Amino acid sequence: MHILYGLGGCGKTEIAWEVSQAAQASGVQVWWIHAGGQASIGGGMREVASKLGAPPPRVDEAWAGRASATDLVWQLLNDAPMPWLLVLDNADWPEYLADRDRDIASGVGWLRHPQTPRGMVLVTSRVGETSVWGRWSTKHRVGALSPADGARVLLDYTGRKGAVPEEELSDAGELSRRLGGLPLALRAAGAYLRKVNHGPVFRGGKAIRSIRDYHDVLVHRFDEVRPRVDQHKLTEDLELAAVHSTCEMSLTLLAERGLADARPLLGVLARLAARPIPYGAVLNCDVLSSSPLFGPISESRIRLLIDALDGLTLISLGRNASAGAMYGYTLTLHPLIRDVVLENQKWADAVGLRRLMVDLLDDAVRDLDPDDPDSWTGWIAVAPHCAAPVLDYVRWSANEGSHDDPRVSVAFDVIRKASRFLLSRSLPRQAQLFLEDCLKDLPAEWRTRSDVVAVRHEYGRCFLEQGRLREAEEELSSVLDQRTLNLGGDHPYTMATRHKLARCMLEQRQWEKAEANLREILAYERGRDSDGLDTLTVWHSLVRALVGQGHRRLAEASQEIGAVLALWQRRPHPHPENLHARITAARIMLLKDEPEGALEEITDLLNEYTSNDWTTRTEVVAARRLRGQCLCALGRTEEGLRELREVVAWQQLNLGPDHAETVATRGLLAEWG
Repeated sequence: MHILYGLGGCGKTEIAWEVSQAAQASGVQVWWIHAGGQASIGGGMREVASKLGAPPPRVDEAWAGRASATDLVWQLLNDAPMPWLLVLDNADWPEYLADRDRDIASGVGWLRHPQTPRGMVLVTSRVGETSVWGRWSTKHRVGALSPADGARVLLDYTGRKGAVPEEELSDAGELSRRLGGLPLALRAAGAYLRKVNHGPVFRGGKAIRSIRDYHDVLVHRFDEVRPRVDQHKLTEDLELAAVHSTCEMSLTLLAERGLADARPLLGVLARLAARPIPYGAVLNCDVLSSSPLFGPISESRIRLLIDALDGLTLISLGRNASAGAMYGYTLTLHPLIRDVVLENQKWADAVGLRRLMVDLLDDAVRDLDPDDPDSWTGWIAVAPHCAAPVLDYVRWSANEGSHDDPRVSVAFDVIRKASRFLLSRSLPRQAQLFLEDCLKDLPAEWRTRSDVVAVRHEYGRCFLEQGRLREAEEELSSVLDQRTLNLGGDHPYTMATRHKLARCMLEQRQWEKAEANLREILAYERGRDSDGLDTLTVWHSLVRALVGQGHRRLAEASQEIGAVLALWQRRPHPHPENLHARITAARIMLLKDEPEGALEEITDLLNEYTSNDWTTRTEVVAARRLRGQCLCALGRTEEGLRELREVVAWQQLNLGPDHAETVATRGLLAEWG
């Protein structure tokens, strides 16, 4: 366990990157996780668990909050047969890596000491206290560069080749000293000088072309911001001032070259999350053109600005080929540059910037259906950037009393869609935390607004998907009352909430009560869209209510599920809800004493779950248990019992020994064993 700590911009990430590249070249499996937020840590660790072979249902249950995700990841890491390196970059808020009720030093959260000689963890952070990281970690302070080393780095970034005159070397050392030996600031200064010295010379121009010129302008313009300081005394405030100075120099250069709109564009990018930004999806030129911060701006102009910012190292461009053209081209801001932009950029129209951020994100997710797996590539790229800007706008509007601002509803709709995506990906705990941030501190009268009630509907779903039925029923009942008042009893949104309440009844085995409600809802949905997704989903819930009532309703249930599946087959694209319905169909076959057909169906179904990265949760475990039952019923008792033992072992680990599903599987083992 190694902690690289030091001020922002001192080169921690670069060192970690070099270590990771050397490890990868030696055959070590490397995982690189952005540790600047809980969502990025959770998403990265989920990928680690999946790559290490964790069964999808086990991963889904852990990330749904029904089991310990941290325990799962570290069990897999410690048991991994190959050498590995886990890099947690920019862990400037160590509490994000801790267990909910413990500190990092306890070693029970995301960050632990590997219990295998094959593994190593490397963390980069601005925090270096031993009390934070625990005595089981080895800390390495990354300090500022000496004037001589800083001079060599600066000259390297300028693109200077060959022998360097002593005077110029001295000037480089002096500039390095003034910038505190901070590699990030030296890189920006070097990129600036490389840019001006490899571009055209203008008659009458006063371009800053030498290291001495850059130094003198820095002294003249920014001494009131940041006095000269020895690199060994560099503090966080001086560090920010050094980077601020170089950023301003670079943005001034761009303005002098007719690219003044690079400044507001960098401001927009800094408002997004500290994650790779799919700029093609987020920076819609029509939306930007409608803002007074930009005015008319074309796609080619945006490309020019991005190239210019990249050329001066204010951003870094990246490429993820698997994400396609829209979401695969990304850019990243160094966290320190992001902080500097957020803290030091002066906006004449802060309200306009807030509105622009909501408009950009609304446009980015407008065509992304959070429930459609075909849209998930886009959501994975865009969702991390939705939270901060829209929550900022909602809170600002609430404080300003801007109840009639139409963008408030737009912001809440982005929040609703993002939470639905998290629920579709079996991340109800993460969706719950996100929505709690949204709903807290709102004015009491806002909780009855239709757009807020729509968000509260998703909040109730979070509890339902986690099996917290009392809380789900309480929230959804309140939402139903308010939707009935706001929209009427026969509105589609009101019926959607009724369906979720009926699902609460199903989970509590209130079969007859659920059936009565579901028949009313199904009649409404059929009248609205006879073969729509909502109709099929409610219809399947009704079949589950019939199956729950025993053999006397099996014939009816069998007929109904056949009709449901026939409609599913007419739809052009597969959908996870279809697979859920097929599990119910196989269960009905087994209950009707047709184990051969049930086994064939459940085997095909499990193959599809394996080949599609879709939501699985307990459905896959239920399918495996059903397969075990089919095998036992067919006389293949040894195979069936082996399947059931694996299922109950998983359930005891992930659901707990007293969970109803665990108890049911133990009953099957007793029956067939």
